[in-house]
Amino acid sequence: MVVLHPYPRGFVIHSDAAVAVPGEWSSVPLGASGWTFSHDRLRVPEIAPVNGTDKWVLVHGLCLYAGLEDVGVSPAEHLARMAAYGEREFLEALDVLGGRHVILLGDSRSFRVFNDATGMRSVYFSADASLVASHLQLIDDMHPHPVRTDENGSQGAIAGWDRTRFMKVSSLLPNHFLRVSDWSVHRFYPRESNRYEGWSTARKVDAFQKMWNQEMQHLVATGSKLVMSLTGGADSRTGLALSMDHVDDIEMFTYTTRKNTGDKWSKSMTRDKHLVEELKTLLPLQHRYFYVGTKNLPRTAEINACLDKNSWQSHGRWLVPHYANAYPQDDVVHLRGNAYEIGRAYWGTNEWNDNLDNLQQLYYKRTKRDKGLEPEESRAADFYRGVRTWEYDVPLHGFHRWDLFYWETRSGRWLAEILNETDIAFETCVPMNVRAMVEISLAFSIQERSDGYLFSELINAGCPILNFPGKNDYRNLYEQTRDERFVIESLHSAESRLPLEAEFAVTTMEGRRHFVHPGNESVHIPRDSFVPGTRVERFLQAVPHTGDLTFTITSPYCHAKAEGHWLYQICVDRRPVARWDGAARRRPVHVTVSGVTTGTKISVQILALRAHPGGASWETASRAQIKDIILTERIARRPLQVATDMPDSTFEYGEEAVHTVHVDHVGDLTIDSFAVDSPQRVDVVTANCVIPLLVVRRGDTQETVVMCNGAVDQDISAGKPVFQRSSWWQDIDQNQIYVCDPATVGDQALSLAWGQYSLKYEVTPDASQAVQSLACLLGSTHPHQRAYFGSSAGGFMALSLLFHDPEARALVNNAQFDWTRWFAPAVNSLRRARLDNRLPADLRKKYPKRTNVLKLLASLSNSPRVDYWVNMESDHDRSIDHPEFEAFRREYPKTVENMLCHKYRDPDAGHNPLSKSQTLAILRMHNSQR
Repeated sequence: MVVLHPYPRGFVIHSDAAVAVPGEWSSVPLGASGWTFSHDRLRVPEIAPVNGTDKWVLVHGLCLYAGLEDVGVSPAEHLARMAAYGEREFLEALDVLGGRHVILLGDSRSFRVFNDATGMRSVYFSADASLVASHLQLIDDMHPHPVRTDENGSQGAIAGWDRTRFMKVSSLLPNHFLRVSDWSVHRFYPRESNRYEGWSTARKVDAFQKMWNQEMQHLVATGSKLVMSLTGGADSRTGLALSMDHVDDIEMFTYTTRKNTGDKWSKSMTRDKHLVEELKTLLPLQHRYFYVGTKNLPRTAEINACLDKNSWQSHGRWLVPHYANAYPQDDVVHLRGNAYEIGRAYWGTNEWNDNLDNLQQLYYKRTKRDKGLEPEESRAADFYRGVRTWEYDVPLHGFHRWDLFYWETRSGRWLAEILNETDIAFETCVPMNVRAMVEISLAFSIQERSDGYLFSELINAGCPILNFPGKNDYRNLYEQTRDERFVIESLHSAESRLPLEAEFAVTTMEGRRHFVHPGNESVHIPRDSFVPGTRVERFLQAVPHTGDLTFTITSPYCHAKAEGHWLYQICVDRRPVARWDGAARRRPVHVTVSGVTTGTKISVQILALRAHPGGASWETASRAQIKDIILTERIARRPLQVATDMPDSTFEYGEEAVHTVHVDHVGDLTIDSFAVDSPQRVDVVTANCVIPLLVVRRGDTQETVVMCNGAVDQDISAGKPVFQRSSWWQDIDQNQIYVCDPATVGDQALSLAWGQYSLKYEVTPDASQAVQSLACLLGSTHPHQRAYFGSSAGGFMALSLLFHDPEARALVNNAQFDWTRWFAPAVNSLRRARLDNRLPADLRKKYPKRTNVLKLLASLSNSPRVDYWVNMESDHDRSIDHPEFEAFRREYPKTVENMLCHKYRDPDAGHNPLSKSQTLAILRMHNSQR
């Protein structure tokens, strides 16, 4: 909505009842302190009392909770609760707030002022006038101040500490609060060493994502229309990747020029447009361009008049009329990609410059416009005044002074004024404007930060394909890797073309092998071998030295109806590391394998999933060319990594040999595929995902137990398939099939998913089809020879699989019967990642049999055979799941006739499963009681 009045969403705090606040503003008294908070009506403050005290908390502006645990109340109420506990709790609560806001903590005498994490909501104050306000000009309107002269440092004012264009009017820097009783400022952050420094990258990325998602969830709940600026750089791309859950509801825009006139700015704008167009081919985005030089936009004169009040620096004023006319709706929020630079060591943070001498040099560089105008002794005096005032001379708990200087004087001053400028058109939200998220970005090495490592990892976690197009570079990732050179003399790098081996191998499911010599760079499934389980593999010659390998796979056939018939797969030393559907893309797929070492063998495989024997057209469709194989010599600094520009690629590091088979053709496998006492991976391909299984064939038994996972620790698994209890396989006499929930695998892996891959797809029907086919293959042809075991979430999965095999048996321990009633963080992660963020109550209402496995079992015609072990010393099981089972027993007495409950008490174990020896005894019981 266009706001054609000064200081939109602004505020002023004053103690003089006679002071003239802007017309149409509202006012609220601040308790009994004698102060008044006046504000523009676009934003209404919330005041919450602190129980048992005369204290109160006021929150004004866009304030969004981003903590990892839901608090269930507004930010003001949460802050008031924390203030009742103590100062530290209150400050820690500030660390997980995002948005753009000001916060007051006061009592009957006075108050303190806190701005948001990076100072996006500018806060100015004047002790002489006893005023605190959102806008610099607003203070001078109410109480004129002397204008700062060049001799007093006006030219570099916004680049220094807290100076403004008015003498004796200061800006409040982030990480500090203003105590109004004596007009002093005090640093409250950092309070300790970086909390995230010892965390793994995966854990940091996961926490960052969760905070971002929590904040976005609260923002979306406001009902605001969301718009996002999109450029060719990494910052907006990071924001886009992190916001993929909401991308359909976000309108993108890019400002650019119609013509490249050859100057640096127009070259940059032209490159941005080129890269944005490439991004648009990868994702379905709502997008528009704003062109510089467009004239006669409506209301430009009125807008410019307001801009003179709102912002005291001109940044991109030509854009504001574009914004105002493009988005006339109420409650538009612009998502910006700022604050990343803090984590990027943007101004040259180094190990050696964390001292006041080097900080002074940086300060002089930032305020160089004052050189020759303000006396040098005055510049030096202001530097040391700022060091003392903003407490750069106190212990900073290992945080680098240059990082804090960028954070507090660049973000808190210059960026804040940009937002004041665009307030005419819309509110702004910088999702990274959360102190805890900024701290995560600082928890990496300086080299990793300079390389933008975290942000590439965030893109990779949220939408990997966005890492592939160039960032501020016309070349894509493949081309950059291919073209990159080190100086030969200094780094001894070299580039070579790596040839293919002359022939490729064709191996059938039964192990028969023959070789094809194509006479060119191609590989294909021969027509007579196009049957499920056939694997075609062509090797590149062994890598002669360490480095990065790039190549292209070109397959011109693409048709939606052919998807699910064959896969292309990249293997490293015979281990599959990346795969994609063979019929899903016509364009070339570029592959980068970085960190290869001497002797590494790379191969391209084609796996047949459906039967088309003798079909010449299917042979042609599967044909691919392997081209442009280039090895660039590098010293291996990181573990091997694989990247492709195929959006639906899946990446995993599997076992040495994996059977990959379509779910409809699992029955085509033979018993010879599974050697006795040799665990064998089987990847079951469905229309929606790949279900990883592990099969163990034991000798002289017709019994099979199907083992289901509980929660998976992603810090350990890192997105790779996990088969819990598979290390026990030698202690279990039965054949075994271990089921890995596919939503716990891959780049977007969750710890728990209960088989809920998406709203449209539940895993257990396909998993059951595959498991039953494999069990029959192992000799368990009768349902009574099959048992399903799982604890916690695995119990839910075991009972879900039993529904599809109702004459079999389930053995469950501390099972979760209704997963929506499990701990909120895990449930919320699943809802956000895969279930369109539907509320638990909505999910229970619309999908009762997917959320509550007892309701699913109630639809069976006969009573299933279930043994349920429950620890009555587990709080959750005693108070939630066991009562659910007892209520089910009363409501469905016929269904529970064969469902037995075994209660036990183990105060040390709680919800943890039974011990190995106890679990093995349960499995043996199935074997003896079948």
